[in-house]
Amino acid sequence: MKAYLSEVMESIQGEGLYIGTRHIFIRFAGCNLRCKYCDTPASVSIPEQCNISINTGKNNQVKQIQNPLSVDQILEIVNKYSSKWVSLTGGEPLLSADFIYNLGPILRENNYKILLETNGTLSKELELCLPSIDVISMDIKLPSFTNKNYFEEHEAFLKKVKQKDIYIKIVISEENSMEEVDHAVRLISNQSINIPLILQPVTTNNIIKNKDIDFLLMLQKKYLQQLKDVRIIPQLHSLINLT
Repeated sequence: MKAYLSEVMESIQGEGLYIGTRHIFIRFAGCNLRCKYCDTPASVSIPEQCNISINTGKNNQVKQIQNPLSVDQILEIVNKYSSKWVSLTGGEPLLSADFIYNLGPILRENNYKILLETNGTLSKELELCLPSIDVISMDIKLPSFTNKNYFEEHEAFLKKVKQKDIYIKIVISEENSMEEVDHAVRLISNQSINIPLILQPVTTNNIIKNKDIDFLLMLQKKYLQQLKDVRIIPQLHSLINLT
């Protein structure tokens, strides 16, 4: 079995609870959503070649190999890096759930921890992969950014992850209505008040708008009445211009 990837690289985690830690990123090609603020639009398409980063930082060198890639090829690539954390990201990695079902146990056997970064809409696919996943980074997609309501899908997804470590990210800007953010937080609190929530501001040209910051601070104060851990964390790699 093989999968189409956009890239494999080692860098620092730029989002969520593990921000700043060194991760190996396996970026799967293809996505079932089209979000306004997508920071990896190239990963929506299915490329003929997969980019493999040779090193990390501003002087990063890249080689290309033919898609799709096998489990053995991916293991050979990740073994050349130093981190023992692997982030399955995209695009939407759960579109390749059958492949992750095979890849996950091999990575675990080689002492890797696995972080799944997902848009939280594919609950059936998640169920197939869960045994190999250590941590889930789930997005809740607000209707104002997707032009569609995915709250039902998010609720079904959350019901599948009771026995896993999970944190949730919601991208926030002044475009969002209070009602849709309230709805998202209710989904989380109905599942567990112990799930950490990351409020992530939209970063445009490495700038976060003052209005967005004020909105975020107000939301944080409000939702700390419903959840135990609510944090404001921007995208680090955008701020320091690092892929």
